[in-house]
Amino acid sequence: MTQPQKSLFKWGLTFIIPLLVYMAAPRDVSAQLPMYMALASAAVVLWALETIPPVVTAAGLTFAFILVLGMDPELVFAPWSTTLIWIAFGGCLFGEAMRGTGLAKRIALRCLMLVGGSFNALLVGFALAGMLLGLLLPSIFARVVIFCAIGASIVDALGLSPKSRMSSTLVLMSFMAATTPCLLFLHTSETFIWAFEVLFGKGQSPVGFWEYMLQGSLVNVLYIIGSFLCIYVAKGSESLPAPAQLRAVVLRSHEEMGAMRPAEKRLMVLVLLGISAFMLEPFTGINAVFLFAATALLCYVPPLQIQSPEEFNGINILFLIMMTGCIAMGMVGGAVGANKWAVSQVVPFLSELSPTLAVICSYFSGLVVNFILTPLAATAAFTPAFHELGMQMGMNPLPLFYAFNYGLDQYVLPYEMVPFLYIFTTGYVQLAHVVKPLAVRMLVGGGVMLLAVPYWKMIGIL
Repeated sequence: MTQPQKSLFKWGLTFIIPLLVYMAAPRDVSAQLPMYMALASAAVVLWALETIPPVVTAAGLTFAFILVLGMDPELVFAPWSTTLIWIAFGGCLFGEAMRGTGLAKRIALRCLMLVGGSFNALLVGFALAGMLLGLLLPSIFARVVIFCAIGASIVDALGLSPKSRMSSTLVLMSFMAATTPCLLFLHTSETFIWAFEVLFGKGQSPVGFWEYMLQGSLVNVLYIIGSFLCIYVAKGSESLPAPAQLRAVVLRSHEEMGAMRPAEKRLMVLVLLGISAFMLEPFTGINAVFLFAATALLCYVPPLQIQSPEEFNGINILFLIMMTGCIAMGMVGGAVGANKWAVSQVVPFLSELSPTLAVICSYFSGLVVNFILTPLAATAAFTPAFHELGMQMGMNPLPLFYAFNYGLDQYVLPYEMVPFLYIFTTGYVQLAHVVKPLAVRMLVGGGVMLLAVPYWKMIGIL
């Protein structure tokens, strides 16, 4: 198929699929729902096929909600007032500073040095580095950029082909290090903090940093272990060079960085101050997200000499438009009745199940929904249903909510998650090499939920 034929095929799908969705959409919910579903499905198809840049699709979707559906601009642009956007902004600033100063690379290399030079040791090193950086940098996308740079540099240093299975494996390992700690701490994912607001309402989340440590951290550690074991599926029968050679690559990279510079030390202090905002929020009453973002801005104050003001101008924050477009999809869906319709389809089924089965089905609901909506749109659209479901079943909605979020973290196709899409732009990953391990991880995630159920019962939230 020639390039013009491929382009024509993509545009054909972009019109045909939304048309079919429009025709099949329920008419008894609201007059706007069929057109909303058509617009949302068109956006998903455009994201999936990458016919136009994803940010352009997101921006166009928000304008279409106003111009085609006649939605109030205050509703469509309400995502800009959510904490998600501003923790992502703060995370991006800290991430760029940690990348620019070399602090993030130093932390990751130090973890790799501690565990040795075999493939198994590399696996453990990336897992430990991911958990540590997850504590320090609550932005998944920023961590993905940092870790993928490290993974690609290891591929180059070892003289591996960027098209090889081992190259894909090492970058997948880097990606797992950045993303699997997404629910390790309350602040490890920008999406997760915002999701709590969707579940309980702004300022009404009963779960603080330390409470979540009890409820979620151990479960996420199990998830991290299971996810990293799936990397062996990507590796197959291939092997790395001798451990001594791999260790030498890591040591050489670390030595080339030299001693820790004053700018790195000052940045580390700022990062710890930003993270302490989440830990101390129950005592201070100050919104941790905005304090974190405000602290990140200090990286560009000239007296601290961490990053120059000129470097701030070079930061690409267009991804915020992508995020707001995805959130707007969920918010507008609620306004036109899509959320209530989804609840009417899901809640009656789940409400008849036992709490244990409801948790497992919540996980698989997130897994399936992620093929249709982006995680942000799915969170905005479906999370309120779990609060309602919990009340109907007379149970705490948190286990249902946690399981759904683990389901949303499952993906095999690039369009399902923006950071996942990013790793393919590096040129070091082949989709055929990573589909199978990610498919296996879906089952692993379900297994982790089965183990989480008795734990949640033991601590009294299920």
